[in-house]
Amino acid sequence: MSGLVQIEINKKNRWVYFTRYRWVAHLIYWLWVFVAGTLMTVKVPVTLSVIFNHFVLENLLIAIFYYLYCLVLIPYYFKRNRNILFWILIVGSYLFFTALDIWFTRTFVTFYSENPLNGNLSFWDMYSYSLGGYLLNFMVFSMMLFFMEKNEENHTILELENEKKEIEQVKLDLLKTNISPDFLMRSLKQLKQSAISQDENTPEAILTFSDLLRYRLYWGRQQHTPLQEELQALNNFTHFIALNHFKHHLEVVLNVQGELADQKIAPLSLINILELFCKVQSGKPVTLEINILIEQCRLVLGMEYHDSPPETLVTDLDNYGSNYKQMFGGSVQFHFENCQDARCSITFMLPLI
Repeated sequence: MSGLVQIEINKKNRWVYFTRYRWVAHLIYWLWVFVAGTLMTVKVPVTLSVIFNHFVLENLLIAIFYYLYCLVLIPYYFKRNRNILFWILIVGSYLFFTALDIWFTRTFVTFYSENPLNGNLSFWDMYSYSLGGYLLNFMVFSMMLFFMEKNEENHTILELENEKKEIEQVKLDLLKTNISPDFLMRSLKQLKQSAISQDENTPEAILTFSDLLRYRLYWGRQQHTPLQEELQALNNFTHFIALNHFKHHLEVVLNVQGELADQKIAPLSLINILELFCKVQSGKPVTLEINILIEQCRLVLGMEYHDSPPETLVTDLDNYGSNYKQMFGGSVQFHFENCQDARCSITFMLPLI
């Protein structure tokens, strides 16, 4: 698997200078070479023969050098930290292609303008002249590649940020919609038993449970939900528990203080934490006190569970607090205390929007 990943990275590094419309920069560069090196220097009308000699053939070897540099040397040597070999190949290619260009130009290129390579200069004079031209153009080309690298780096950083946001959103969606299968099956089993025994609360329990599931389905994928809707769902949840408390031995006492305005909250954040306590199997009646204080910019949730919590509940509460801290950062505060007097205390602070 790591080999496949490395192959994909190499492909991306190799063609990074041509993707995302960066080929336009190469086109502009060679248009500039065509204008400055051909149109502004030849003394005869520009024909296909002139373009072929003064642009194609004259720049053929330097183009090979440039694209050997950006397609092979950079991705396979420089970006793999083979720096010494990279610079040896750069300098060697620079000296070799310059010398080869002198021979190629004097052998195959027909000049229609004055050019030192077409004169009677010695090889070393022509070589020193070409070295300067190669170096100047190589610096311009390298600057162009540098800005492409910075552009790719910024684009990669942006992609990583977007991917992190998508991952966090997926985590949030999973957390919000993660109804406990155990709780769901036990609730359905209780409703079935109540229907068989013809309990008078069965119709109301079915309607209340349906409202809870409907709320989950509708608001589970939303970014935020009106606080009033969340509190109404929490009331429905506590009412559903009250209708069946004699079967699961849990009594919930809910107190809400503060004024409701147009605040919004993370969907199901109050529903899911209450569901954790419904998973606990207790052989005796247990009271869970829930005190909610609504402030202007945050909601403070205090919970008192009047029994020694089992290890599964402690683990679920720790994971619950960690997940919300991870997703909402420092704006979330979660404190869990397993007290000595056979009870546990939870303080949960959530931001309001």
